[in-house]
Amino acid sequence: MFEGRGGCEAGRGTVATAPVGLAPTAQPGPADARPAVPGPVSGDVDLPVLAGRLGQALAALEAAVAGIGEVAGIQECDLPDRLAELAAIRQHVDRLVVAVAGEGIGRGVHNTSEMSATDWLGRHLPHLTRRERVDLALVGDHMHRAGQQTLKEALTGGHLRVDRAAKVLRCTRQVRPLLSAEEFAVYFDNLTVLACDPGTTDAELARVSETILSTVLPEVVCRGREQAVHDLRGVNESSLADGSLTRFIITADPEGTALLRAVLTSPLAAPSPDATGPDPRTATQRRYDALLTVLGRGVTSPDGVPTTGKARVMVTIPLTVLQEQTEQAGLTLTGDLLPAGTLRKLACSAELIPAVLGTDSEILDLARPIRYASPGQLTALYHRDRHCTYPGCTIPAQWCDAHHVIWYSRGGKTYYLNLALLCGRHHTLVHRQDLTATITPTGVTWHLK
Repeated sequence: MFEGRGGCEAGRGTVATAPVGLAPTAQPGPADARPAVPGPVSGDVDLPVLAGRLGQALAALEAAVAGIGEVAGIQECDLPDRLAELAAIRQHVDRLVVAVAGEGIGRGVHNTSEMSATDWLGRHLPHLTRRERVDLALVGDHMHRAGQQTLKEALTGGHLRVDRAAKVLRCTRQVRPLLSAEEFAVYFDNLTVLACDPGTTDAELARVSETILSTVLPEVVCRGREQAVHDLRGVNESSLADGSLTRFIITADPEGTALLRAVLTSPLAAPSPDATGPDPRTATQRRYDALLTVLGRGVTSPDGVPTTGKARVMVTIPLTVLQEQTEQAGLTLTGDLLPAGTLRKLACSAELIPAVLGTDSEILDLARPIRYASPGQLTALYHRDRHCTYPGCTIPAQWCDAHHVIWYSRGGKTYYLNLALLCGRHHTLVHRQDLTATITPTGVTWHLK
C-alpha cells in the first residue's frame, strides 16, 4: 500500500504541508459538509512521513522478519519486552492506517476506481475482515466531516479503536435528525469519550448506546426495532463433509443471546481436568458439550430434579446391536443414524424406545421406554455423589447423567447401587472405554484402564 515515494498523479490532489493526522481544519459549513478537496499538485512533493519514514520503517520490519529464525534464541526475560515492542508497532500502524484510509475515503479516491469504500479498502488492505472494512469505511467517511474533530483526534491519536468508533457513529446517526445541533454534539462527544475510556467494556458501550436510542427515538420506533430484531431469530442447519457432521447456525435476538452466552460462559464450559490430566477438549468443544448438557437436562432450573426423560428418541435397531454382537447404527424417525455406542449411552439418560428388528428387518418388538432414574433416585444420587464421580472431575451433580454401571442393554437394573453420576464428557468416555466401577452406599470408585 505504501511505496515510499513522494508525488502524486496529476488530478489526484494532495496536502503537501500536513503530516498524517494533521490535515488542515475543515472550514465551517453545512452539516456533513466536507473540506474542499485540494487542487492538483504538479511535480514531486516531499512527504517525509509517508515517503521517507514509512519506507524506512518497512525496511526495518523486513529486516526483522528476515531474522525470524533467531526468535528461539531470545532469552525468556526478554520475550515480554519484544511483545511490548510489537504491540507498540501494531498500535502505530493502526493509527496510520486509519489516517491514510480516512484521507482516501474523504477525498473520494475510491470513486475514481468506481468502487465502494469497503471494496477499495479490501483491495489495498486485504488482511482486514469484511466487518473491519465496513467499520473502517464508515469511520473514514465521517472523520473529516464538520463537527467530527473529536472523533478524528481520538482515532489518529490511538485513543479509540475503529470498531468502537463505528458503534458510536451507528448510534448517533439514528438520533441526529431528532436533535438540535447542540444536543447532538453533547450526545456525540460524551459517547465518544466513553468509547475512548479503556475501562469501558464493549458491553457497557452497547448498553449506553441502547439507552440513548431508547431515550431519544420515539417509542414506536423502538418497538419496531425490537420487533425487527426478534423477527430475525432462527436456526439453520447444513451438512458438512460427507454428511457425518451437521452445522447449526443460530441467529439470536438479545434474549436468546443472553441465555446462550450464559450457558457458553458457565462453569459447564470451563476446562475440567481430572485424575488423568488436563481437559483435552478445545474451547469450542467445551462450549458444545455445555450446550448439549443444558439441552439434555430438559428442565428450566439447574437445582430441580427431572421428572421426565431428558429426551424421547425412537430408534430402529437390529437385535444384534442390543446384544452387542455388531456395531451397526440405529435409525431415528427423523432419519438420523445413531452409532451403536451412542445408543447404549442414550439408554442411560434418554427415553429410548427401540423398535427391534429381526434378520429380515421385521419388527420383533416395540419396547416400552427404557427406564431412567426416578426423581427420588436422582435426589439420592445428588446427595451421595455430589458431583461427577469420574476421578478428579467436579462438574456439579445437577448437570450430570445417571449412568448404569452395568449397562441397561447388558441387563443392568435401574437401582441405587448400579447408578453413578457422570458429566457429559466422562459419560461418553466411560462408554467408549467400557469402564466399570464399584459402588457402595457412600460413593463410587472407577476402575481406570
